[in-house]
Amino acid sequence: MKFIITMLTAIAVTLFSAYPVFAEETVAVVNGKSLTQKDLDNHITMIQTMTRKKVDNPKHALENLIDREIMYQEAKKQKIDQDPEMKFLIEFQAREMYNNELLKQTLGATPITDDEVKKLYDEKIKSLEIKEYKVRHILFKKDAADGESQAKAVIAQLDTGKDFIELAKSKSQGPSAAKGGDIGWMNLSSMRDMPGFAQALSEMKKGSYSKKPVQSNFGWHVLKLDDIRKKEPATFEQSKKQLRQVIQQQRIQVYVKSLRDKAKVEIKLK
Repeated sequence: MKFIITMLTAIAVTLFSAYPVFAEETVAVVNGKSLTQKDLDNHITMIQTMTRKKVDNPKHALENLIDREIMYQEAKKQKIDQDPEMKFLIEFQAREMYNNELLKQTLGATPITDDEVKKLYDEKIKSLEIKEYKVRHILFKKDAADGESQAKAVIAQLDTGKDFIELAKSKSQGPSAAKGGDIGWMNLSSMRDMPGFAQALSEMKKGSYSKKPVQSNFGWHVLKLDDIRKKEPATFEQSKKQLRQVIQQQRIQVYVKSLRDKAKVEIKLK
């Protein structure tokens, strides 16, 4: 499916680029269908867009264009274009092309300035305080029998003064067991899929271990916080590409909302 959509995108690029011209030079004829220099130029543009490489040999590109035309004619002969799924994909891709061109023409008229990007950086990133946590854990996998009870038993042993690293080596079912449960430095944003993990660490002090088992998609954990450090936020140069994309998405949302506010929409889904 992904391959089909990719090919449709490529075809759409060619189709949308092929404006009618008069007295266009013919570079090949396939079963009576003329392929023009404009067709070849568009095809070369398509290849370069998809591969991100310059086409140095137009003759090779022409051979490829001829092969695609032969396949296209055969597909039409077999009425593949009448297949319901193919009709849907073509319609879907055409809509996406129209939508993208609309956004390009509408929003592209007002480029995003460096001042806008710098303002967003100053507001959201420059003063951001990022903490990183050096973590060890003892894991009981989610398919382990009574993993929570096993984790509680380990905590009880830690309460009596047992060494965390030695317990991790002998008890943990995770791949970090041989390293004493060491899983390195982490920040809270890297734990989005493990909210319990993130919350437990944010409440712990350096050198402490979790006083109750922490659950995640992987199973039950006993955590130990070895160290905490502050990480400098990304520089403006490091951030500006991503921030520009954020501003672009914000502009798109505002524009789409303005269109929706003017549209008559009836939602009948129950």
